[in-house]
Formats: sequence, C-alpha cells, structure tokens
Amino acid sequence: MSSDPGRVARVRARGPRVRRAPRLCRGIGWAIAVRIALSGGLVATAACGRPDEAVPPLSADLPSDVRETRELIARYPPDPTDRTGGAIIEGALSLATDGVRIYVLDGTAAAVLHLDLDARLMGRMGVRGEGPGELVSPTGIALGPDGDVWVTDPAAGRLVRFDAAGMPAEDRPAAYPPVNFTVTVRGDVLIPTMSARTLLARVGPDATFDIPIPPDLVPPEISDGPRDRVSLQGLMLGGLPDGSLAMLQNRHGTDFRMWRVVFGQADGDITAVTPLPMPQWLYTILGEETEAVRRTVPEEFAQGDFLVPFKGMHVSEGRLWFAPTPSSRVLAVSLPLVEGQRTAAVVGGERVTRGLIDAVVVGNRLVGLYETELRVYGLAPYAGPFPAG
Repeated sequence: MSSDPGRVARVRARGPRVRRAPRLCRGIGWAIAVRIALSGGLVATAACGRPDEAVPPLSADLPSDVRETRELIARYPPDPTDRTGGAIIEGALSLATDGVRIYVLDGTAAAVLHLDLDARLMGRMGVRGEGPGELVSPTGIALGPDGDVWVTDPAAGRLVRFDAAGMPAEDRPAAYPPVNFTVTVRGDVLIPTMSARTLLARVGPDATFDIPIPPDLVPPEISDGPRDRVSLQGLMLGGLPDGSLAMLQNRHGTDFRMWRVVFGQADGDITAVTPLPMPQWLYTILGEETEAVRRTVPEEFAQGDFLVPFKGMHVSEGRLWFAPTPSSRVLAVSLPLVEGQRTAAVVGGERVTRGLIDAVVVGNRLVGLYETELRVYGLAPYAGPFPAG
C-alpha cells in the first residue's frame, strides 16, 4: 500500500491458508465451544471446525482507506483510579451507538450506561433483579429504530426493552436468548438459531418464531452437523439501513464469512442470501495474528484453530464495522454497504489495543471499550505501510 496519507489502496489478494480440523475437538471441544457462544467471541479459546476448509476469496480488489488512532479525546470514568461515587464500569461486555449516543452494557453491574460522544455519563438503565425491566445476567445489547435499547438476558430467558428515555418498556420471552441479536429498521427482533434449516428466528411479544428459509438459500458453507450448531448460535447479526441483515459466521482463525440476508416486504420471510465481499488483506492479517498467538500457547491448544476472529459488529453512519480479535494492528474495519463505498481500516498501537473488548468508529473518532473503561480516540490519515509484512 502507498505510504502517502489518505491515499486509496488496492491490495492484491493472496490465497488464504487451508486450515485443518483440530485434534482438540476430540477432547474438550464442546465445553470450550460453548464458552465461545456465551462470551460473544471475547475470549481466545478452542473450537471445532470442518477439515481442509479454505476460505474463498470473495473480493480481490476492495479500495481501502486507512486511518490510525491519535490522541485520547475522552474517557469514562474521567479518572480511572477513582473507584468511588458509583461513576465506574464494573465489567463491560459490549457497546452500541446510533452515531449520537453510546451505550455500554455492563454485565457485572447488570446495567446499561448511556454516554455522549465525549464520554460524559447521561444516564443509567436497569438494576439487578428478576422483575419487569430488571436484569439478571445480561450478555448483549442492540438499538431499535425509535431509540429503544434492547438487552438480552439469557439467565432470565428474555429480552428487555428500554424506551428512548431509559425507562423499562417491555419484556419478551425468548426460548434461547443469545449473546448476538439485532433489531431491524422495521422493528423486528432477530436472533440466530442453532439450525441451518432456519438460521434465524423472530422474537415476538409472546413467543419466538423461526423464520422460514428455502433450502436452496442456505449458504453451502453452513451445515447442520453437531460441530456447527454452537457456531450457528454465535452468528453475529447487524440490521442494515435498507432493512436487510448482515450475518457474520464468527468461527475461528481465518474461517469466517459474511452474507446479506434480504426479507420479503409482506411476510418477512427470507428471500435472498448473498455473500458480502471482504477485503483479502483482512484474511492475511488475521492469519498472521492467529499464527503469532498460536506460537505462544501450549502445544495441545496450538494443534487446533482456536482464535475467534471478531469481537463485535456494528452499523454506524451507513457502514458496517467490526472489531477483529487479534488487534495488535487492526482495531476496526468497515465493509462497503453501497456501490463505490470504500473499505475503511483503523490501525492502533499496543497501548490502544491492549485489553480492548469492542470498538466502533463514529465520524472521526474511534470508540474503544475496555473491561472497566470507555476511551474515545481521534483519527488521522495513516502514513505507514498496510498491511504490514
């Protein structure tokens, strides 16, 4: 890539490395795979995969803009050493943004913090409990089209909705409330199932209903074997501005793919599933990062594909952003949602990436979430080579 700041780079695709099925699956694979589904991909651990599976090069020539993190603009809490007065984050899990507000899900405190883009606390939603609007052990967060805030609470078997003012508004029972879910622009609450025969379900006010999908629309890379069911439950979902859905199969190593799911206007059934192109350099970078981590772990773990590739996925300002897990060089990457739009990559140093849980770009700012802190960084054109190596 050119070293000139702000230049558009076209990176020629390199063939992805073929991964073989991990021997570790014969032992502790199932137990650890469940950890992946429940952690939302925040923990590097072992999972089972299909043998001799290569990632198809869905895009060999995506134009990319690269920016890097610069100064720290704001943080919450303002003084991380001050643990008094209740102005703390006890154990963050994920974030959500509508481009104006930031919402932080604190799983330890069973609450959602509402902040502005300068990381100033505006409000708090939820308290620990089992009553209406209360949370037991929340794991995921999504925003509705009217400013509503949805939280999934698997321990209570439900999804909880807060209105735009932060008041409890609705509880919906969910047969298998997941970590990852989304709310579409028309207000449908969608969650992944554990079956390739359905893929998705719609959570209604009284029950959860599987969404019909014709067998010929199921992507051939997704099967319904026992090794795939946990990874299907861990699908990452993002509602797109046109009413369709982005679906990321967040498996392990470089075994990841994305699709756009289109729904019918009348019945809401699935009418099309098409691949979303991903930059080939991302496969290259994550492959290098996976190998680097693999060399630092015990041999029994190094035999398998154990690194969950992505931490979170968000839609912000008409772009689809996701944060790679091996983030020593890449903090956030966007995918084109409209023709002619460029892929954007944000690069950060070790001080930014260490301990990062989730990230999203809003305007010229990177919002980074850490276990007990939220940081907002400024962005500037990148002047170095990318991808490295």
